[in-house]
Amino acid sequence: MGSRRPERRIPRREAFVNSLRLAVESLGAHPGRAALAVLGIVIGIVTVSLVATVLVNVRSQIALLFRELGTDNVFAFHLSGDPYSPPSDEEAQRLPLDRRWGDVIVREADAVEAAAAQIIIPSVVNGRALSARAGSAVSDTVLVEGDSASFFDIVGAEFAHGRPFTELEDRAAARVAVLGSSLAGALFGSEAGAEILGRKVYLLGEPYSVVGLLQPRRGGFFGENRQDSVMAIPAGTARRRFPDADATVLYLRAKGGRLQLARIEIEAVLRRLRRLGPDEPNDFNLSTSEQIIGTFDRVGAGIALATVGLAAVSLLIGGIGIANIMIIAVTERTREIGLRMAVGARRPDVLRQFLIESLLLSLVGGAGGLLVAALLTAMLALVLPGFMPVLPLWAVAFGVVSSCLTGIIAGYLPARQAARMDPVDALRYEAG
Repeated sequence: MGSRRPERRIPRREAFVNSLRLAVESLGAHPGRAALAVLGIVIGIVTVSLVATVLVNVRSQIALLFRELGTDNVFAFHLSGDPYSPPSDEEAQRLPLDRRWGDVIVREADAVEAAAAQIIIPSVVNGRALSARAGSAVSDTVLVEGDSASFFDIVGAEFAHGRPFTELEDRAAARVAVLGSSLAGALFGSEAGAEILGRKVYLLGEPYSVVGLLQPRRGGFFGENRQDSVMAIPAGTARRRFPDADATVLYLRAKGGRLQLARIEIEAVLRRLRRLGPDEPNDFNLSTSEQIIGTFDRVGAGIALATVGLAAVSLLIGGIGIANIMIIAVTERTREIGLRMAVGARRPDVLRQFLIESLLLSLVGGAGGLLVAALLTAMLALVLPGFMPVLPLWAVAFGVVSSCLTGIIAGYLPARQAARMDPVDALRYEAG
């Protein structure tokens, strides 16, 4: 018994090689038809791979963006959306937070060790769009924020040159500013450095002395971080110069290992300060870096699931195309099938030949889809800073596995039809 196994493996291997050779020759005889058959598979794999790559890149950048703002921080805002986005109709009537409440929370919340406030200045003030000017250079993409002196420490901002403004400058409403790297480059040139300290930047015609220049932020959307376009001025200055700007974000740093407790305490203090009853819902929003990243992960999972659904439709179309090609191939090669079976080929050999041919078609489509997706992601990397042109492993695995399954399922019935032919009938069919 044991001596027969090696002898039986060789014919099977040779049969597989012969089936593979015949499949390649058959597909090579009709390349145009084969290309049309796998087009649906190519489209499906490209769709999944591109969306997966974009989602992975965006997720990575968002995670870096919010973790840069502090993994031990709780962010409090009176709206649930982005501070720069208009509120929903339901939240439009909410009163903003008071920037002084940060100090109250630090006093009353045992798990909170520090607080900072950030006042968001609208992009249009008294009918005039905000723009920053230094000499003849003007930037109309500037974002102006009023920050308390502790803000830069709490968010871990890194300075390339200079310093943050002080508590005294905040209380005195001094006209000083800290610039993001992109804004400094727009106003003073891409090589802006320590020489811009002390220079004047004009905002609505008023001069502000530059005291600090921030390092470029690492997170963002494809290399773009809006914090790099910020002109930060003291919160006291913002309150005096822009009295109607009241959208305030509180940054509250928890003591080490006490983030969840800090969040609970912050909520309790804010509910008291907002005078909310026991049965009234919060009219403010609390979030953390990990919570925001988790929200994106849930949204991203939904997008990925929808993309897989769309890809499944393309794969179904591709599978139908492959099945049609295989049915045509079986019909065209009826005499060949009859001859093979007449000279000793078994039904499993015929079944295997056509299954391999179908599988080969689908694998070509899968490989083509992955190749096209790789080329497209490489092109995206050329135009999107920070975009990493690397296909996620799960997308590659999906492409290979789904291609194999599509080929096997689409080719089984035609292959079974070929294997069940009677050799005599097959020869007569072609002879007639």
